[in-house]
Amino acid sequence: MNSMFTVWTKAVSICLSTLSVTMLVGAATAQEAPVRFLNDWRWEGQSSPLAIALLGGFKKAKVDAEVTPGTGSAATIQKVASGEFDMGLGDFSALVEFAAKNPNVPPPVAVYVLYERTPAALFLRNGVSIKALGDKSIAAPAFDGGRKLWPAFAQQEELATVKWQNVDPIAREKDFASGKFDGITGFYFTSMLNLEREGMSGTTYRVFPFYESGVRIYGNVLMVNPKFLAANKKSVQRFVRAYHDAVKVALKDTDLAIEALKQIDPKIDTKIEWRRARLAFDRFVDTPTVRESGLGTIDMARVQSGIDLVANTFKLANKPQSSSIASTEYLPARAERMLQ
Repeated sequence: MNSMFTVWTKAVSICLSTLSVTMLVGAATAQEAPVRFLNDWRWEGQSSPLAIALLGGFKKAKVDAEVTPGTGSAATIQKVASGEFDMGLGDFSALVEFAAKNPNVPPPVAVYVLYERTPAALFLRNGVSIKALGDKSIAAPAFDGGRKLWPAFAQQEELATVKWQNVDPIAREKDFASGKFDGITGFYFTSMLNLEREGMSGTTYRVFPFYESGVRIYGNVLMVNPKFLAANKKSVQRFVRAYHDAVKVALKDTDLAIEALKQIDPKIDTKIEWRRARLAFDRFVDTPTVRESGLGTIDMARVQSGIDLVANTFKLANKPQSSSIASTEYLPARAERMLQ
C-alpha cells in the first residue's frame, strides 16, 4: 500500500456507517469553525480526490471538514447560498443563474475550478434524431446540470423545444435502459457507466457532450458562502489547497484514489469507479487548457463569458458581476498548479 495513504489512514478516524452520513475530519479550533462541505453527488470515482483529502489531506492542511454527499451539482448552489453549508462543489452555470435571479441575495463565490469543461451530456437512444426531439420523451431531474444548461446546448444545435419528463436521479439511467425514455441528460461519466451497470450497451445509444457542441463554460467549481468566506479566509485557503493537492494525487495515482474511495464507501465497485474517475479526469479535469494554465484556474474573462452565455440563453434580466461570483485570491500559486 502507498506509504502516504497508510500514514493518512492511520492519522484520521472517519465515520463510515452509511452513504448519507456526514463525515468529520480534524478537531475544531477555537479560532475557526469546521467547514461544512456539500459534495455535488454520491461517492463515485470522480469524487476520489475528496476521499483522499478526508483520509488525511485536510488534517495535514489543518482544516476541520464536515463532508456530506450531494444530490446534484445544481442543487448545491442554493444550500451554500442559504448558509446550510459553508462550501460545496456545484455547477457554474447554475451559480450564474442563481445570482441573476436573486440579485438581493449574496451568491456563493467560486474559488477553484474542478471541471474546466461542463460534463453535461445528452444520451439519446439509437433511431431517435437529435433534430426531431419535439415529440420525444427526454428526462432528467429538475435540478440536473444538463437540464439547466439545455437551452445553451439547444441553441448551438438548433434544436426545437423539448418537453421534459421529471425523473428521480437514482432511477434516471435505469428508466432509460428499460425504454421508458428516448433520452436523458446527465454528467458524461456518471450516466455512461450507470447505463453500463444497467446492462445497456454503448452501441444502443449516442452521447452528445455539450462542450463538443460549443457550449464553452466551466463545469463544477468549489464555491463558498460569502459570509463564511469573509469570516474564515484562512480556512477557505487551506481547504482549497488540501483539495487541490488531493486532485493532483488522484490524477497521478488513480489506484490510490479509488482505494481511498473504498475506505469511505466499502460498497463501491472499484473497477467501475476507477474507469469513472479516469473518464472525468481525462475529459474534464486534465484538459489542454488546464495544461496551459494549471489546475483550478479561474480565468475572469471566462467567468464573464460564462455569465454572458447563461444570461443570454436564459434571457435573464440581470447579469451578476464577475467579481461577485468568482475570486482568484484563494488559488495555490500557478507553479504549484501546473501538471507535469
